[in-house]
Amino acid sequence: MSSSSQAPAARRTLNRGRVASSLCHIDPQGQSDQQIEGVPEFIHINRNDFSYRKHIKQKENDIAICECKYKANDPDSACGERCWNVLTSIECTPRYCPCSIHCKNQRFQKREYAKTKLFRAEGRGWGLLATENIKAGEFVMEYCGEVISRTEARGRSQVYVSQGLKDVYIIPLNARECIDATKKGNLARFINHSCQPNCETMKWSVLGEDRVGIFALRNISVGTELTYSYNFEWYSGAKVRCLCGATRCSGFLGGKPCGFQEDSFAWEKNNERYSGGDKPSSSLGPKKRLKHDHNGGSRPLPGKQVDAKYVAQFLASKEAQEEVLKNEEERKEALSHLASVYREIEPAIEDHDMYGPANVPTDVAEQWIGASCRKLKAEFNLHSSIIRNLICPPQRAPEDAKPSAGDPDHEIK
Repeated sequence: MSSSSQAPAARRTLNRGRVASSLCHIDPQGQSDQQIEGVPEFIHINRNDFSYRKHIKQKENDIAICECKYKANDPDSACGERCWNVLTSIECTPRYCPCSIHCKNQRFQKREYAKTKLFRAEGRGWGLLATENIKAGEFVMEYCGEVISRTEARGRSQVYVSQGLKDVYIIPLNARECIDATKKGNLARFINHSCQPNCETMKWSVLGEDRVGIFALRNISVGTELTYSYNFEWYSGAKVRCLCGATRCSGFLGGKPCGFQEDSFAWEKNNERYSGGDKPSSSLGPKKRLKHDHNGGSRPLPGKQVDAKYVAQFLASKEAQEEVLKNEEERKEALSHLASVYREIEPAIEDHDMYGPANVPTDVAEQWIGASCRKLKAEFNLHSSIIRNLICPPQRAPEDAKPSAGDPDHEIK
């Protein structure tokens, strides 16, 4: 999530009318039963808004069908924790799920939200309280907003800053898109940051679309404020004091959006947060730099490499030399593949500078992890083959071991 000058504590209204009450009660479907006073307006939506592209139409071949079988005496049999789709963060598709109307894995689609209410969080704007007990792992609500491209997200963040908006509600959705709940959103935008949160965000696939949900990290009792970590990082922009109150609070949230850089003391009216000139603790420090090559690309700093051709000349057998050289070629191919993958996903990784690396989309991470594993495996095969052939050179075959003439001990009997 991105912020212009402080953490995105919710400060928007749910409806355009006003009443004297300062609280807003929410039913399980995320609707308010009364209006709220003292918060700027925003448009409340129950599902993501797609304005820059059409909604994805799920193809029948792409539908993941579980193998659950509903049993009346076992509620969890209807797509519970053991369901393959649940384990892979995919919601079941209606009319295709074997459990039919008993399926419990359609929480996003049915908006099976926990009961909450809006309240005034001292010094932190507005927040969200649980009005019922929530179990660990339980679905709290979806984070809804406008689905926009990453290019649009960068542009909007700068526009919001220029307009003087203190809070920007943009979170990454996948490698190509973000969710912006600044102007349109639901109550998930009111959930404040904490360095020791009781909730977390998780990406799920629902009817072919990626969606973000808030889930309980531990048991949450009635009257407890809901929080999750915004995963901010500091990149030399203005720092924001964190007021979460956690015993292990890091002290500061991240900086302003990329491109809006300043490093001066700036007190905010009617708010205890401020930006300071001192660099926060190392845990919030800037990420490590990459070395730029002559072609303008970025690559990790190189380490010591084994010269396989040089080592191969010291091996006793031709077979050992060929094995090492073959493994060296496989290592080079793996390195080339890793570099190719990095060039492909580098824009998506760089786009996360304003959100924090913990939010890099799963598909981007999977590509990088797969290429990295291939490289590590090739390096292991190369090094193990060198060590094995140096320490334990291959023995000569029995037919090659001929006895010396006149040696009675080696006479074949």
